[in-house]
Amino acid sequence: MAQVTIYLPDDVEKQVKTAARRARQSVSAYIAGLATRRLRPTRLPARFADLYGSWEGEFPEVDDPVPEERDPL
Repeated sequence: MAQVTIYLPDDVEKQVKTAARRARQSVSAYIAGLATRRLRPTRLPARFADLYGSWEGEFPEVDDPVPEERDPL
């Protein structure tokens, strides 16, 4: 893994350290996560929007019996 040196304004450094502490991560891991999510966002397949709302069938009935009453302990 490569090492990179970055320079942050003092107020931003404090915010990053606080956010990393809250996330229970090192500052390095926190910033690496931010960069990774920004550069490699999770995307849905291109055809996902075409499939949205396309279901034309009916869902099968599910036999879901009512729970039995139990005596309190």
